[in-house]
Amino acid sequence: MSIAFNGIIAFLFRGVNLAVAVGILLFCTNQMEARDYGTLVLGLTVVGLVNSATGGLTAATAYQIANQRRDAGVALTSGGFIGGWVGILAVAGGALAGQFAAGDTGAEAPAIGAACAAVILNGVLAGAFLGRESLVRYNLALVCPPLFALVAIVAAFLSGSPKTPEVALTMYAVGQWGALALLAATGNALPRGRVSIERGLIRDIARFAAVAGVASGISYLNYRADLFLVRHFEGKEGVAVYSIAVNIAESVWQVSGSLALAVYARVGSLGRAEAAALTARVMRHTVVLLAVVCSGLFVFADLVEMVFPADYAGMATALRFILPGVLLYGLAQSFAGFYTYQRGMPWVSSVVAGSGLVIDLALAAILIPAMGVNGAALASAVAYSLAILGGLAAFARSEGLGPVDLFRFGRAEVDDYRTLVRRVRGLAGRA
Repeated sequence: MSIAFNGIIAFLFRGVNLAVAVGILLFCTNQMEARDYGTLVLGLTVVGLVNSATGGLTAATAYQIANQRRDAGVALTSGGFIGGWVGILAVAGGALAGQFAAGDTGAEAPAIGAACAAVILNGVLAGAFLGRESLVRYNLALVCPPLFALVAIVAAFLSGSPKTPEVALTMYAVGQWGALALLAATGNALPRGRVSIERGLIRDIARFAAVAGVASGISYLNYRADLFLVRHFEGKEGVAVYSIAVNIAESVWQVSGSLALAVYARVGSLGRAEAAALTARVMRHTVVLLAVVCSGLFVFADLVEMVFPADYAGMATALRFILPGVLLYGLAQSFAGFYTYQRGMPWVSSVVAGSGLVIDLALAAILIPAMGVNGAALASAVAYSLAILGGLAAFARSEGLGPVDLFRFGRAEVDDYRTLVRRVRGLAGRA
């Protein structure tokens, strides 16, 4: 299937995921006070960090299946063995981190720990699907947990439960575990074949996951660490305002993520030169599509702000500051996919993300006291831009590509869109 068609399938699921995220955002901002919502954001940031840091298990499982041709059942159970032990540690670690980062009393900490364990195990299952190019099942593993979490939060608040960060985070954890149980219990959700635990494979997955996890964790911190600086300088009310701008801006990465996801397994199975050319081709599509989406958000930012209560005034300006960096950093997912699934070098992404993180924190410490949440947004935009431009320069040099090779939009790209149009027409004709 073409890049465009695979990308649109992934995007449809990511669209659902985005709708769920927006649903949580709108519901909670209208049900909770800004300070309490800020606490919720910080708690979910801890869960997100654990999810990203242990997301190396997803990458490692997918890599073993797609690139090393390991049996999916064996890779799943071996990865699950690691995930189980890491999940136990995550309950305690997530709880301790949550007590430090989220609430004034630490009442939210147990729920944060439980949610951390669930996302780890779900990541292993998702990795098995991704490695087999089972994109529908993979995307279900991404969509179901937050969807179930949204349903649980809505049900709790509408049934009369206190509208507190503790209740919201508890329901978030309940939703995560409920989705995981359903996915695991569904007979056709699990890969068929030999099921066993292999010591050698456990070692390989653990080693790969550790490196990939560092890269993923640093990447997450690259666009979340400044939340804690905002809390320090602007309070939890500032966290609430800034987090909305960040979440809306980063929603455009659903587009770039869909395109990157569509070719992850193929990039891992192709020869190096072919994989590099395919990665560059995906990047060209990404630039065009993100430019359109980011331009629309920039123009209509004030209208977006009107959707939220008055407590979140100023979000539109922060959104405009961060969008240019978000556009460029959308290329990072394709870049990371090439080095992770083709080269088996996930640490390269950590170097790029780490440089962005250092720049972001340094600039944020200077700009937030002077500009408030707008300073945090500007710092992130500059950090995103410099980090990905450095990464692209390294990619082009190592693969023998010039600027024209990276960004020339030619016949192959036009053919992708023609193929997409034909397939969409075919689907419409059968409907």
